[in-house]
Amino acid sequence: MLCHLKLHHRYYGYYLCLLTVLLFSCQSDDEVQLDPEVASLLSSLEQELVPLDNNPLVWADDDLTFLDPVAEKPIIGLGESTHGTAEFFNAKRRIFRYLVENHNYKVFAFEADFGESLFLEKAVQQGSKSQIRSLMSEKMHFWTWRTEEVRNLLEWMSEYNAGKSEEDKVHYMGVDCQFNTYHPQLLNQYLHAANASFLELSDEVLSKVKTDSEDRFQGYSPEEFTTYLGQIDALQDSMITHQDALTVATSEKAFELNLRLLRLARQVSEVRYYGSIEDYSVNYRDKYMAENTAWMLDYFGGDKVVLWAHNAHIANDPNYGSGSIGHYLLQELPNDYSTVSFMFSQGDFMARGFENDQIAELDQHTITEKPQEESLTEVFHNASSSTFTIGVGDLQKHTEWSDFFKEGTRYLSIGAVFNNQPQDYYRSFHPNLYDRIIYFDNTNASQPFR
Repeated sequence: MLCHLKLHHRYYGYYLCLLTVLLFSCQSDDEVQLDPEVASLLSSLEQELVPLDNNPLVWADDDLTFLDPVAEKPIIGLGESTHGTAEFFNAKRRIFRYLVENHNYKVFAFEADFGESLFLEKAVQQGSKSQIRSLMSEKMHFWTWRTEEVRNLLEWMSEYNAGKSEEDKVHYMGVDCQFNTYHPQLLNQYLHAANASFLELSDEVLSKVKTDSEDRFQGYSPEEFTTYLGQIDALQDSMITHQDALTVATSEKAFELNLRLLRLARQVSEVRYYGSIEDYSVNYRDKYMAENTAWMLDYFGGDKVVLWAHNAHIANDPNYGSGSIGHYLLQELPNDYSTVSFMFSQGDFMARGFENDQIAELDQHTITEKPQEESLTEVFHNASSSTFTIGVGDLQKHTEWSDFFKEGTRYLSIGAVFNNQPQDYYRSFHPNLYDRIIYFDNTNASQPFR
């Protein structure tokens, strides 16, 4: 927009004053308030960013070539700065398809329960698209994944697998370890079907795993919990001792999977027990989600893995408890893991409410406030493109960005719970956290099953 005033010398001062006012009125509020540091950061950001369409489902393969360098790694972590944003979910669906079709990725590992995922994995393997919605409704523990966006992804995976050979199929797996709802049951079924010679031991141990996990090991002393873990380890020893017989009765892959189910039962037990006594000296959940992700590389014969989890989990963050998933993965597989985080500034998303120190019901929330000053989110919010991707390393080529990161900045990151105070959800940002960022300035809420 241009602002024009025809000046008359008699009213020059008046018109000059008015011109100044009108010139500022021609600019947006953001432009008026932009400080020199943000302007400098924006200048180099504009040189490096790759604009994207606001709708990820229309991204063409040519739009996604920025993924090619990170796709050289066998594991890619795809993050999210809320658990209830449609654009994040649709972007991951589109990216996974690109990675499958162009980079030989085969496994989508979710921040979801390992046991529950096996029911959905079976449908995906069989190409049973019609079963997906009911299985999601019946088996999934978390509202976060019971959405239309995730359903569309799983249905695409089942369609993709139809008519393909076993080695060409894609897989859906969970890596999380918070519940023992299915692990004891599934392992018990396997051992009985294989007519294991140690059924009396397995029945006793797995029954205890089920009931005591549900009770969160209430009343357990540290010594009693150590004894309990020893019983699980004894069952594991029995399975390994009789591996040949179990493999003959079933298959090598079935044995490996069920041995992992027992490992999950132990992981869940530790997560729930140490959580119940508020011992957070070790971030057992992230440590074990990393272990389960790495295990999938072996189990699926080296097929590449995409990890779907929150930004906080996929990050290379040694200070997230005793470390995030990304931190543990990079310790074990230092050259085999890359990360793509997802960020936003404003818009709608789903989350549980938080009022008076109590978690409330699931609801749609909206952020309309401007981003926190001097934050990474504020800089991104002022970019010319409302949706874009940027390599963190590309930003660090510029002195102003290196200095900005050294001084310390923050970004908006919300989990499954939101108290309607966005300023409470700005987290420290460090350039080592992620390799690449995909940014949506304004978002829409995911669509949960009703």
